[in-house]
Amino acid sequence: MIRRGLFSLVPLLVLLVAFEGIVRLVWEPPPRPKELDLEMVPHPSRLWALNRNATAYAVNDQQLRAVPDTGAAYRAFTLGDSSIFGHGLDDAETLHIQLGQALAARGTPTDVFCGGVPGYSTEQSMVVLDEVGWGLDPDLLMIGNLWSDNNFDNFVDAEWMAELSLPSRKVDYALLRFQSWQLLRRARHPDLPTGGLPVGWIRDPTEPEHGRRRVPLTDYAANLDNMLADAADRGVGVVLLMPCNRERLRMDGRGIAAWDIYFETMRQVGERRAVPVVDACDALRPTELRGDAAFLDSMHPTGATNAVYAEALTDALVASGWPERPVPDATPARLTK
Repeated sequence: MIRRGLFSLVPLLVLLVAFEGIVRLVWEPPPRPKELDLEMVPHPSRLWALNRNATAYAVNDQQLRAVPDTGAAYRAFTLGDSSIFGHGLDDAETLHIQLGQALAARGTPTDVFCGGVPGYSTEQSMVVLDEVGWGLDPDLLMIGNLWSDNNFDNFVDAEWMAELSLPSRKVDYALLRFQSWQLLRRARHPDLPTGGLPVGWIRDPTEPEHGRRRVPLTDYAANLDNMLADAADRGVGVVLLMPCNRERLRMDGRGIAAWDIYFETMRQVGERRAVPVVDACDALRPTELRGDAAFLDSMHPTGATNAVYAEALTDALVASGWPERPVPDATPARLTK
């Protein structure tokens, strides 16, 4: 029966190969959509990722910001959004490069790799950690996710990512390498994106908001806690960075903002797992950095501000016993969504 089945497959394979060859001869896929010329492109598991064709900075094969591997004694991995990625900055001004320099100055030479990507929430950073981060065998994680999680938007990350994980989506994405499948797909769904992408780019920002956080607060707490618990299981140290922006720096703890509860949650999760939590605004306040000297726009830090962050993170790590610590406390049960 097995032999008969194999013989029956041979004609089918021949027909499929012939069909693919004919399609390649007579049909050209439509031009790539314009979004592929942007900084980000859709990604089958992370929603979006850096464009390998980006010219403002180097992008590696994992579609993350490329960082030289010097073979330093220690390795660290940063997670977060555009503030952690280094939006608008040359490599030398980024947080990951300056953190490596600050750690080396304290006697612990460290290659700090960048897992921060513009717009990434904890949902996406957990995927990056699983797909790339743990494979780097890091000694330290620096986690700065907050702004994207807290943001009100017209999509919820977990729901969108669940859609991408459907078997039909995965099969579709795998088959898009064949032009014959692209032709059949386009004939059936002419409005679907082309260029080998299972989804379109981020939802249209002009659409009305639905008043939903991209990552609900309980999910945010669970995501942070589980990343720390995973680090504890691997003996990897963690430091949390509460991000700053112009408004938060100006408020100086006065007034009530929609993001306050997310900052408090990050602090509580850090205390729960006994890892240092660095408030970026607290690090900036003693300095003279304000306005354009501190931020490129409303929220993205300048190179000078990143230097302050790097020193504050290093101070916290040294105080906690780096490099032997701060491995998160594995005792508490994991938070669930």
